[in-house]
Amino acid sequence: MKETVHGADLKSPLFEISWQEDLAMRTNPPMFTEFLREQVPVLDFVNWQITDIAPGEVTTVLPLNPPSTNQHFTHQAALIVLTADYSGGAALASLLWGWPVIGVHPVDSPKSVSMWLLKVEMKYVRPSTADLTVRASVDPERRERIQRRFLDGKPVIEAITMQFMNGNELVAEGTCTYFARQSTALRSNGIDSGKVNTLYALKLTSSAEMIAGVRARETGKLFVDPYAEAMAGQHGMAVATRFCQRTPQLGPMVAARTKHLDDVVMAFTAAGGRDIINVGVGWDMRPFRLDLPEGVTFYELDFPTTLAERQLRLDTHGITDQPGIARQQFPIDLRSMTLQQALGDKVPTDRPVLIIWEGMSMYFQEEDVTAILKQIESLMVHPDSLLWVDMVDREPVVNTAAFPESIQNFMRGMQVLGEPFTFGSDTPGEFIDQSGLRTLDVVTSDVFFPEETDPVYSIYQFCVVTGGAAGADYVPTTFAKPAHRVPRVPVPMPHFNGAVSEMKPVR
Repeated sequence: MKETVHGADLKSPLFEISWQEDLAMRTNPPMFTEFLREQVPVLDFVNWQITDIAPGEVTTVLPLNPPSTNQHFTHQAALIVLTADYSGGAALASLLWGWPVIGVHPVDSPKSVSMWLLKVEMKYVRPSTADLTVRASVDPERRERIQRRFLDGKPVIEAITMQFMNGNELVAEGTCTYFARQSTALRSNGIDSGKVNTLYALKLTSSAEMIAGVRARETGKLFVDPYAEAMAGQHGMAVATRFCQRTPQLGPMVAARTKHLDDVVMAFTAAGGRDIINVGVGWDMRPFRLDLPEGVTFYELDFPTTLAERQLRLDTHGITDQPGIARQQFPIDLRSMTLQQALGDKVPTDRPVLIIWEGMSMYFQEEDVTAILKQIESLMVHPDSLLWVDMVDREPVVNTAAFPESIQNFMRGMQVLGEPFTFGSDTPGEFIDQSGLRTLDVVTSDVFFPEETDPVYSIYQFCVVTGGAAGADYVPTTFAKPAHRVPRVPVPMPHFNGAVSEMKPVR
Protein backbone atom coordinates (compact mmCIF):
# COMPACT_ATOMS: atom_id res chain seq x y z
CA MET A 1 0.00 0.00 0.00
CA LYS A 2 1.28 3.47 -0.84
CA GLU A 3 2.70 5.30 2.15
CA THR A 4 0.30 7.93 3.41
CA VAL A 5 1.28 11.54 2.97
CA HIS A 6 -0.29 13.02 6.10
CA GLY A 7 0.39 16.60 5.06
CA ALA A 8 -1.44 16.29 1.75
CA ASP A 9 -4.12 18.98 1.56
CA LEU A 10 -6.64 16.86 -0.28
CA LYS A 11 -9.76 18.80 -1.23
CA SER A 12 -13.20 17.49 -2.06
CA PRO A 13 -16.25 19.42 -3.24
CA LEU A 14 -18.31 17.04 -1.12
CA PHE A 15 -16.97 18.17 2.26
CA GLU A 16 -16.62 21.44 4.11
CA ILE A 17 -13.08 20.68 5.25
CA SER A 18 -9.94 19.23 3.71
CA TRP A 19 -8.35 15.90 4.52
CA GLN A 20 -5.50 17.76 6.24
CA GLU A 21 -8.01 19.50 8.53
CA ASP A 22 -9.75 16.18 9.21
CA LEU A 23 -6.44 14.63 10.24
CA ALA A 24 -5.89 17.42 12.72
CA MET A 25 -9.29 17.15 14.39
CA ARG A 26 -10.44 13.55 14.01
CA THR A 27 -8.35 10.93 12.24
CA ASN A 28 -4.62 11.32 12.79
CA PRO A 29 -3.35 7.92 14.01
CA PRO A 30 -2.39 8.81 17.61
CA MET A 31 -5.64 10.73 18.19
CA PHE A 32 -7.85 8.10 16.54
CA THR A 33 -6.10 5.37 18.54
CA GLU A 34 -6.65 7.27 21.79
CA PHE A 35 -10.35 7.78 21.04
CA LEU A 36 -10.88 4.07 20.32
CA ARG A 37 -8.88 2.90 23.35
CA GLU A 38 -10.92 5.18 25.58
CA GLN A 39 -14.19 3.76 24.28
CA VAL A 40 -13.05 0.12 23.98
CA PRO A 41 -10.72 -0.61 26.92
CA VAL A 42 -9.66 -4.02 25.58
CA LEU A 43 -7.87 -2.22 22.71
CA ASP A 44 -5.83 -0.34 25.29
CA PHE A 45 -5.22 -3.55 27.25
CA VAL A 46 -3.62 -5.26 24.23
CA ASN A 47 -1.86 -2.05 23.07
CA TRP A 48 -3.58 -2.06 19.66
CA GLN A 49 -2.92 1.05 17.59
CA ILE A 50 -3.52 2.74 14.26
CA THR A 51 -0.19 3.39 12.59
CA ASP A 52 -1.17 4.86 9.23
CA ILE A 53 -4.30 6.30 7.64
CA ALA A 54 -5.39 7.79 4.33
CA PRO A 55 -8.87 8.30 2.84
CA GLY A 56 -10.30 4.78 2.62
CA GLU A 57 -7.15 3.04 3.87
CA VAL A 58 -5.95 2.15 7.36
CA THR A 59 -3.01 0.22 8.79
CA THR A 60 -3.16 -1.02 12.38
CA VAL A 61 -0.94 -3.19 14.58
CA LEU A 62 -1.87 -5.78 17.19
CA PRO A 63 1.34 -6.44 19.17
CA LEU A 64 2.33 -9.96 20.12
CA ASN A 65 2.19 -9.69 23.90
CA PRO A 66 0.76 -11.68 26.82
CA PRO A 67 -2.64 -9.92 26.88
CA SER A 68 -3.24 -10.65 23.17
CA THR A 69 -2.12 -14.29 23.00
CA ASN A 70 -3.29 -17.79 23.88
CA GLN A 71 -1.52 -20.68 25.59
CA HIS A 72 0.75 -21.12 22.53
CA PHE A 73 1.68 -17.41 22.62
CA THR A 74 0.04 -16.90 19.26
CA HIS A 75 -2.64 -14.29 18.70
CA GLN A 76 -6.12 -15.24 19.82
CA ALA A 77 -8.43 -15.61 16.84
CA ALA A 78 -11.12 -13.58 18.59
CA LEU A 79 -8.73 -10.65 19.01
CA ILE A 80 -7.81 -10.84 15.34
CA VAL A 81 -11.52 -10.39 14.56
CA LEU A 82 -11.64 -7.48 17.00
CA THR A 83 -8.78 -5.75 15.20
CA ALA A 84 -10.57 -6.43 11.93
CA ASP A 85 -13.71 -4.72 13.21
CA TYR A 86 -12.00 -1.50 14.29
CA SER A 87 -9.52 -1.42 11.40
CA GLY A 88 -12.29 -1.67 8.81
CA GLY A 89 -14.49 0.78 10.71
CA ALA A 90 -11.64 3.30 10.80
CA ALA A 91 -11.10 2.88 7.05
CA LEU A 92 -14.76 3.60 6.34
CA ALA A 93 -14.84 6.53 8.80
CA SER A 94 -11.79 8.04 7.11
CA LEU A 95 -13.92 8.72 4.01
CA LEU A 96 -16.39 10.87 5.94
CA TRP A 97 -14.30 13.96 6.59
CA GLY A 98 -15.38 16.11 9.48
CA TRP A 99 -18.10 13.72 10.68
CA PRO A 100 -17.50 12.28 14.19
CA VAL A 101 -18.48 8.66 14.73
CA ILE A 102 -20.90 8.04 17.60
CA GLY A 103 -19.15 5.95 20.25
CA VAL A 104 -15.67 6.94 19.05
CA HIS A 105 -15.23 10.70 18.70
CA PRO A 106 -16.50 13.48 20.95
CA VAL A 107 -19.75 14.70 19.39
CA ASP A 108 -20.73 18.34 19.92
CA SER A 109 -23.61 18.70 17.45
CA PRO A 110 -26.29 16.58 15.73
CA LYS A 111 -23.82 16.07 12.88
CA SER A 112 -22.48 12.56 13.47
CA VAL A 113 -22.13 9.06 12.01
CA SER A 114 -23.82 5.94 13.32
CA MET A 115 -21.89 2.84 12.31
CA TRP A 116 -22.52 -0.84 12.88
CA LEU A 117 -20.64 -4.02 11.96
CA LEU A 118 -23.02 -6.33 10.10
CA LYS A 119 -20.89 -9.32 9.14
CA VAL A 120 -17.34 -10.71 9.37
CA GLU A 121 -15.79 -13.35 7.11
CA MET A 122 -12.32 -14.61 8.05
CA LYS A 123 -9.92 -17.08 6.50
CA TYR A 124 -6.99 -18.03 8.74
CA VAL A 125 -3.85 -19.15 6.88
CA ARG A 126 -1.34 -19.67 9.69
CA PRO A 127 -0.89 -18.87 13.40
CA SER A 128 0.20 -15.30 14.14
CA THR A 129 3.58 -15.44 15.88
CA ALA A 130 4.71 -11.81 15.57
CA ASP A 131 3.22 -8.35 15.67
CA LEU A 132 0.12 -8.49 13.47
CA THR A 133 -0.18 -5.76 10.85
CA VAL A 134 -3.70 -5.23 9.54
CA ARG A 135 -4.32 -3.39 6.28
CA ALA A 136 -7.93 -2.42 5.55
CA SER A 137 -8.92 -0.82 2.27
CA VAL A 138 -12.19 0.41 0.78
CA ASP A 139 -12.48 -0.34 -2.94
CA PRO A 140 -11.11 2.86 -4.59
CA GLU A 141 -13.80 2.75 -7.28
CA ARG A 142 -16.53 2.92 -4.61
CA ARG A 143 -15.16 5.65 -2.38
CA GLU A 144 -16.83 8.64 -4.01
CA ARG A 145 -20.12 6.77 -4.28
CA ILE A 146 -19.96 6.01 -0.54
CA GLN A 147 -19.32 9.66 0.23
CA ARG A 148 -22.20 10.85 -1.96
CA ARG A 149 -24.67 8.36 -0.51
CA PHE A 150 -23.69 9.28 3.01
CA LEU A 151 -23.96 13.04 2.44
CA ASP A 152 -27.37 12.52 0.82
CA GLY A 153 -28.54 10.92 4.07
CA LYS A 154 -28.81 7.46 2.52
CA PRO A 155 -27.62 4.26 4.20
CA VAL A 156 -24.18 2.95 3.31
CA ILE A 157 -23.59 -0.80 3.39
CA GLU A 158 -20.01 -1.57 2.47
CA ALA A 159 -17.73 -4.63 2.51
CA ILE A 160 -14.09 -3.81 3.32
CA THR A 161 -11.29 -6.26 2.59
CA MET A 162 -8.34 -6.79 4.91
CA GLN A 163 -5.01 -8.54 5.05
CA PHE A 164 -3.33 -9.67 8.26
CA MET A 165 0.45 -9.98 8.08
CA ASN A 166 3.43 -11.09 10.19
CA GLY A 167 6.03 -9.08 8.32
CA ASN A 168 5.82 -10.42 4.76
CA GLU A 169 3.93 -13.57 5.74
CA LEU A 170 0.17 -13.74 5.26
CA VAL A 171 -1.65 -14.78 8.45
CA ALA A 172 -5.25 -14.27 7.44
CA GLU A 173 -7.60 -12.58 5.04
CA GLY A 174 -10.99 -11.13 5.88
CA THR A 175 -13.93 -9.00 4.90
CA CYS A 176 -16.02 -6.85 7.26
CA THR A 177 -19.37 -5.47 6.14
CA TYR A 178 -20.56 -2.26 7.78
CA PHE A 179 -23.66 -0.12 7.96
CA ALA A 180 -23.15 3.65 8.20
CA ARG A 181 -25.54 6.57 8.06
CA GLN A 182 -25.98 10.10 9.33
CA SER A 183 -27.30 9.74 12.88
CA THR A 184 -30.15 12.19 12.30
CA ALA A 185 -31.28 10.16 9.26
CA LEU A 186 -31.93 7.15 11.50
CA ARG A 187 -34.86 8.87 13.15
CA SER A 188 -38.34 7.82 12.22
CA ASN A 189 -40.63 10.66 11.20
CA GLY A 190 -43.78 9.54 12.90
CA ILE A 191 -44.79 6.70 15.15
CA ASP A 192 -44.91 3.78 12.72
CA SER A 193 -42.89 1.17 14.62
CA GLY A 194 -42.30 -0.76 11.42
CA LYS A 195 -40.20 2.10 10.05
CA VAL A 196 -37.98 2.60 13.10
CA ASN A 197 -34.30 1.92 12.49
CA THR A 198 -32.91 -0.66 14.89
CA LEU A 199 -29.96 1.57 15.85
CA TYR A 200 -32.29 4.47 16.64
CA ALA A 201 -34.57 2.29 18.76
CA LEU A 202 -31.49 0.95 20.60
CA LYS A 203 -30.26 4.49 21.28
CA LEU A 204 -33.61 5.49 22.79
CA THR A 205 -33.84 2.35 24.91
CA SER A 206 -30.22 2.68 26.02
CA SER A 207 -30.83 6.25 27.17
CA ALA A 208 -33.82 5.15 29.27
CA GLU A 209 -31.83 2.21 30.67
CA MET A 210 -28.87 4.42 31.50
CA ILE A 211 -30.90 6.96 33.48
CA ALA A 212 -32.63 4.13 35.35
CA GLY A 213 -29.17 2.73 36.09
CA VAL A 214 -27.99 6.08 37.42
CA ARG A 215 -31.08 6.27 39.64
CA ALA A 216 -30.32 2.77 40.88
CA ARG A 217 -26.81 3.88 41.86
CA GLU A 218 -28.19 6.95 43.65
CA THR A 219 -31.27 5.48 45.34
CA GLY A 220 -31.40 5.81 49.11
CA LYS A 221 -29.69 9.19 49.16
CA LEU A 222 -32.01 11.99 48.12
CA PHE A 223 -34.80 9.65 47.02
CA VAL A 224 -35.78 5.98 46.95
CA ASP A 225 -36.43 4.05 43.73
CA PRO A 226 -36.67 0.31 44.46
CA TYR A 227 -37.51 -0.48 40.84
CA ALA A 228 -34.63 1.31 39.11
CA GLU A 229 -32.15 -1.56 38.94
CA ALA A 230 -34.70 -4.04 37.61
CA MET A 231 -35.86 -1.59 34.94
CA ALA A 232 -32.29 -0.70 33.97
CA GLY A 233 -31.28 -4.33 33.56
CA GLN A 234 -27.72 -5.53 33.13
CA HIS A 235 -27.14 -3.32 30.10
CA GLY A 236 -28.48 -0.20 31.79
CA MET A 237 -26.39 -0.73 34.91
CA ALA A 238 -23.27 -1.24 32.80
CA VAL A 239 -23.94 1.87 30.71
CA ALA A 240 -24.68 3.90 33.85
CA THR A 241 -21.44 2.75 35.42
CA ARG A 242 -19.50 3.81 32.31
CA PHE A 243 -21.26 7.19 32.23
CA CYS A 244 -20.67 7.84 35.92
CA GLN A 245 -17.01 6.87 35.66
CA ARG A 246 -16.51 9.30 32.79
CA THR A 247 -18.71 12.06 34.25
CA PRO A 248 -18.81 11.55 38.03
CA GLN A 249 -21.11 14.55 38.57
CA LEU A 250 -23.89 12.90 36.56
CA GLY A 251 -25.16 10.72 39.41
CA PRO A 252 -25.66 13.55 41.91
CA MET A 253 -27.20 15.75 39.20
CA VAL A 254 -29.76 13.06 38.35
CA ALA A 255 -30.38 12.52 42.07
CA ALA A 256 -31.00 16.25 42.58
CA ARG A 257 -33.46 16.53 39.71
CA THR A 258 -35.26 13.36 40.83
CA LYS A 259 -35.67 14.75 44.33
CA HIS A 260 -36.80 18.18 43.14
CA LEU A 261 -39.37 16.77 40.73
CA ASP A 262 -40.61 14.28 43.34
CA ASP A 263 -41.31 17.21 45.64
CA VAL A 264 -43.20 19.07 42.90
CA VAL A 265 -45.32 15.99 42.09
CA MET A 266 -46.17 15.42 45.75
CA ALA A 267 -47.11 19.08 46.29
CA PHE A 268 -49.25 19.09 43.15
CA THR A 269 -51.21 15.99 44.17
CA ALA A 270 -51.49 17.09 47.81
CA ALA A 271 -53.21 20.26 46.57
CA GLY A 272 -55.74 18.24 44.58
CA GLY A 273 -53.99 17.86 41.22
CA ARG A 274 -54.75 14.51 39.63
CA ASP A 275 -53.56 14.68 35.98
CA ILE A 276 -49.84 14.34 35.22
CA ILE A 277 -48.46 14.38 31.66
CA ASN A 278 -44.95 12.94 31.37
CA VAL A 279 -43.36 13.91 28.04
CA GLY A 280 -40.60 11.37 27.42
CA VAL A 281 -41.50 8.99 30.23
CA GLY A 282 -38.71 6.47 29.58
CA TRP A 283 -38.36 4.20 32.61
CA ASP A 284 -39.78 6.76 35.07
CA MET A 285 -41.25 4.93 38.06
CA ARG A 286 -43.07 7.71 39.91
CA PRO A 287 -46.50 6.09 39.32
CA PHE A 288 -45.25 3.05 41.24
CA ARG A 289 -42.87 4.37 43.90
CA LEU A 290 -44.49 7.60 45.15
CA ASP A 291 -47.20 7.56 47.80
CA LEU A 292 -49.91 9.21 45.70
CA PRO A 293 -53.59 9.77 46.43
CA GLU A 294 -56.21 7.78 44.57
CA GLY A 295 -57.49 9.22 41.34
CA VAL A 296 -54.13 10.27 39.90
CA THR A 297 -53.73 9.58 36.18
CA PHE A 298 -50.37 9.58 34.40
CA TYR A 299 -50.36 10.29 30.67
CA GLU A 300 -47.15 8.66 29.49
CA LEU A 301 -45.71 9.94 26.20
CA ASP A 302 -42.69 8.52 24.43
CA PHE A 303 -41.49 6.93 21.21
CA PRO A 304 -43.61 3.83 20.43
CA THR A 305 -40.77 1.32 20.71
CA THR A 306 -39.79 2.82 24.07
CA LEU A 307 -43.35 2.59 25.38
CA ALA A 308 -43.62 -1.02 24.25
CA GLU A 309 -40.33 -1.93 25.92
CA ARG A 310 -41.37 -0.05 29.08
CA GLN A 311 -44.53 -2.11 29.40
CA LEU A 312 -42.68 -5.33 28.63
CA ARG A 313 -40.23 -4.70 31.46
CA LEU A 314 -43.00 -3.80 33.87
CA ASP A 315 -44.79 -7.04 33.01
CA THR A 316 -41.60 -9.11 33.15
CA HIS A 317 -40.80 -7.91 36.66
CA GLY A 318 -44.40 -8.15 37.86
CA ILE A 319 -44.65 -4.42 38.54
CA THR A 320 -48.33 -3.52 38.65
CA ASP A 321 -50.16 -0.22 39.00
CA GLN A 322 -50.90 1.05 42.48
CA PRO A 323 -54.57 0.86 43.48
CA GLY A 324 -56.36 3.99 42.36
CA ILE A 325 -53.47 5.13 40.11
CA ALA A 326 -54.07 4.99 36.34
CA ARG A 327 -51.67 5.16 33.43
CA GLN A 328 -52.38 5.85 29.77
CA GLN A 329 -49.73 5.57 27.06
CA PHE A 330 -49.50 7.84 24.02
CA PRO A 331 -46.88 7.25 21.30
CA ILE A 332 -45.18 10.38 20.02
CA ASP A 333 -42.22 11.49 17.93
CA LEU A 334 -41.52 14.97 19.29
CA ARG A 335 -39.49 15.91 16.22
CA SER A 336 -42.38 15.39 13.82
CA MET A 337 -45.56 15.49 15.96
CA THR A 338 -47.15 17.92 18.39
CA LEU A 339 -48.33 17.09 21.88
CA GLN A 340 -51.85 17.91 20.75
CA GLN A 341 -51.65 15.36 17.93
CA ALA A 342 -50.48 12.68 20.37
CA LEU A 343 -52.93 13.40 23.19
CA GLY A 344 -56.00 14.38 21.21
CA ASP A 345 -58.81 15.26 23.60
CA LYS A 346 -57.83 12.75 26.29
CA VAL A 347 -56.55 15.30 28.81
CA PRO A 348 -59.25 17.24 30.69
CA THR A 349 -59.13 21.03 30.43
CA ASP A 350 -61.34 21.78 33.43
CA ARG A 351 -58.74 20.51 35.93
CA PRO A 352 -55.12 21.46 36.57
CA VAL A 353 -52.43 19.38 34.87
CA LEU A 354 -48.78 18.91 35.77
CA ILE A 355 -46.60 18.52 32.69
CA ILE A 356 -43.18 16.94 33.15
CA TRP A 357 -40.44 17.46 30.55
CA GLU A 358 -37.44 15.86 32.21
CA GLY A 359 -33.92 15.44 30.88
CA MET A 360 -34.71 16.37 27.28
CA SER A 361 -34.46 20.10 26.56
CA MET A 362 -30.67 20.06 26.38
CA TYR A 363 -30.71 17.63 23.44
CA PHE A 364 -32.89 19.77 21.15
CA GLN A 365 -32.16 22.89 19.12
CA GLU A 366 -33.35 26.21 20.51
CA GLU A 367 -36.16 26.61 17.97
CA ASP A 368 -37.42 23.12 18.80
CA VAL A 369 -37.43 23.85 22.54
CA THR A 370 -39.41 27.02 21.88
CA ALA A 371 -41.95 25.15 19.74
CA ILE A 372 -42.44 22.44 22.37
CA LEU A 373 -42.87 25.01 25.15
CA LYS A 374 -45.59 26.70 23.11
CA GLN A 375 -47.34 23.34 22.67
CA ILE A 376 -47.13 22.82 26.42
CA GLU A 377 -48.54 26.29 27.08
CA SER A 378 -51.65 25.50 25.03
CA LEU A 379 -52.32 22.47 27.26
CA MET A 380 -52.15 24.51 30.46
CA VAL A 381 -55.68 25.89 30.27
CA HIS A 382 -56.44 25.73 33.99
CA PRO A 383 -54.75 28.48 36.05
CA ASP A 384 -53.47 25.90 38.57
CA SER A 385 -51.61 23.91 35.90
CA LEU A 386 -47.84 23.54 36.22
CA LEU A 387 -44.84 22.61 34.10
CA TRP A 388 -41.59 21.14 35.45
CA VAL A 389 -38.60 21.36 33.09
CA ASP A 390 -34.83 21.18 33.53
CA MET A 391 -32.29 23.19 31.57
CA VAL A 392 -28.54 23.73 31.47
CA ASP A 393 -26.73 27.04 31.08
CA ARG A 394 -26.07 28.13 27.52
CA GLU A 395 -22.47 29.38 27.76
CA PRO A 396 -20.95 26.07 28.93
CA VAL A 397 -22.63 24.42 25.92
CA VAL A 398 -21.42 26.89 23.26
CA ASN A 399 -18.19 28.09 24.87
CA THR A 400 -17.02 25.15 26.96
CA ALA A 401 -13.31 26.05 26.84
CA ALA A 402 -13.92 29.26 28.80
CA PHE A 403 -15.11 27.37 31.88
CA PRO A 404 -13.32 25.57 34.73
CA GLU A 405 -11.80 22.16 34.10
CA SER A 406 -14.58 20.21 35.81
CA ILE A 407 -17.20 21.73 33.48
CA GLN A 408 -14.99 21.10 30.45
CA ASN A 409 -14.53 17.48 31.50
CA PHE A 410 -18.24 17.02 32.10
CA MET A 411 -19.19 18.40 28.69
CA ARG A 412 -16.50 16.37 26.95
CA GLY A 413 -17.67 13.26 28.80
CA MET A 414 -21.16 13.74 27.44
CA GLN A 415 -19.72 14.27 23.94
CA VAL A 416 -17.54 11.16 24.06
CA LEU A 417 -20.51 9.12 25.22
CA GLY A 418 -22.59 10.36 22.27
CA GLU A 419 -24.96 12.47 24.40
CA PRO A 420 -23.82 16.05 23.66
CA PHE A 421 -25.79 19.01 24.95
CA THR A 422 -26.99 21.22 22.09
CA PHE A 423 -29.20 23.75 23.92
CA GLY A 424 -29.00 25.79 27.07
CA SER A 425 -30.17 29.08 28.52
CA ASP A 426 -28.38 31.32 31.00
CA THR A 427 -31.72 32.95 31.85
CA PRO A 428 -34.20 30.06 31.70
CA GLY A 429 -37.00 32.02 33.30
CA GLU A 430 -36.87 34.71 30.63
CA PHE A 431 -36.51 32.13 27.87
CA ILE A 432 -39.50 30.11 29.09
CA ASP A 433 -41.67 33.19 29.57
CA GLN A 434 -41.20 34.12 25.90
CA SER A 435 -43.42 31.14 25.05
CA GLY A 436 -46.41 32.61 26.90
CA LEU A 437 -45.61 30.81 30.15
CA ARG A 438 -44.69 32.32 33.53
CA THR A 439 -41.82 30.96 35.57
CA LEU A 440 -42.53 30.56 39.27
CA ASP A 441 -39.24 29.17 40.54
CA VAL A 442 -35.75 28.35 39.27
CA VAL A 443 -33.14 26.53 41.36
CA THR A 444 -29.81 24.95 40.53
CA SER A 445 -28.85 21.42 41.45
CA ASP A 446 -26.15 22.62 43.85
CA VAL A 447 -28.79 23.49 46.47
CA PHE A 448 -28.86 19.78 47.28
CA PHE A 449 -25.09 19.66 47.82
CA PRO A 450 -24.30 22.69 50.00
CA GLU A 451 -20.85 21.42 50.98
CA GLU A 452 -19.68 20.82 47.42
CA THR A 453 -17.80 23.47 45.45
CA ASP A 454 -17.75 21.85 42.00
CA PRO A 455 -19.19 24.50 39.62
CA VAL A 456 -20.82 21.85 37.43
CA TYR A 457 -23.80 21.68 39.75
CA SER A 458 -24.51 25.39 39.38
CA ILE A 459 -25.11 25.15 35.60
CA TYR A 460 -28.02 22.68 35.93
CA GLN A 461 -31.40 24.29 36.63
CA PHE A 462 -34.88 23.09 37.61
CA CYS A 463 -37.83 25.29 36.64
CA VAL A 464 -41.42 25.26 37.86
CA VAL A 465 -43.72 27.14 35.51
CA THR A 466 -47.37 28.09 35.20
CA GLY A 467 -49.40 28.87 32.09
CA GLY A 468 -50.64 32.08 30.58
CA ALA A 469 -54.12 31.38 31.96
CA ALA A 470 -52.87 32.39 35.41
CA GLY A 471 -52.74 36.12 36.08
CA ALA A 472 -49.44 37.92 36.47
CA ASP A 473 -49.61 37.81 40.26
CA TYR A 474 -51.53 34.56 40.68
CA VAL A 475 -49.78 31.74 42.51
CA PRO A 476 -51.31 28.37 41.58
CA THR A 477 -52.74 26.47 44.53
CA THR A 478 -50.87 23.41 43.29
CA PHE A 479 -47.48 25.10 43.66
CA ALA A 480 -45.46 24.94 46.84
CA LYS A 481 -41.96 26.36 46.74
CA PRO A 482 -39.68 23.53 47.91
CA ALA A 483 -37.70 24.21 51.05
CA HIS A 484 -34.59 22.54 49.58
CA ARG A 485 -33.49 21.41 53.00
CA VAL A 486 -30.81 18.80 53.30
CA PRO A 487 -31.71 15.40 54.80
CA ARG A 488 -31.63 14.79 58.55
CA VAL A 489 -28.82 12.27 58.21
CA PRO A 490 -25.54 12.53 56.29
CA VAL A 491 -25.92 11.68 52.62
CA PRO A 492 -23.01 9.61 51.26
CA MET A 493 -21.54 10.95 48.04
CA PRO A 494 -19.45 8.13 46.56
CA HIS A 495 -18.83 10.05 43.34
CA PHE A 496 -16.77 12.67 45.14
CA ASN A 497 -13.61 10.61 45.61
CA GLY A 498 -15.27 8.58 48.33
CA ALA A 499 -15.91 11.66 50.49
CA VAL A 500 -19.03 11.96 52.62
CA SER A 501 -20.60 15.39 52.74
CA GLU A 502 -21.20 16.76 56.22
CA MET A 503 -24.90 17.54 56.04
CA LYS A 504 -26.61 19.95 58.37
CA PRO A 505 -29.75 18.74 60.15
CA VAL A 506 -33.15 19.91 58.98
CA ARG A 507 -34.26 22.90 60.98
